Amino acid sequence: MKEIWKTSRRVACVLAGLGIVLSLAGFALSGFDPRVFSATVDRGTVSFGGTVVENPENLPFISTLAEMGSVEYGVSSDEEVS
Repeated sequence: MKEIWKTSRRVACVLAGLGIVLSLAGFALSGFDPRVFSATVDRGTVSFGGTVVENPENLPFISTLAEMGSVEYGVSSDEEVS
């Protein structure tokens, strides 16, 4: 039973370390701009540090999140949209 706890602690430490590394990498990719931690995406509108971004396509990775905000409900590929 001790081996299970040792293994689970190791896995938890690796995941916590990986999370820290990924957040630091995201911070570096943002150009070391602390406003990246307060970025929000709401219905295709990107707010970066309280300021609405006019053209989110210029922001790496955040533009992908902005595109996810335009989801159409109740439309399938078989139906014709008019």
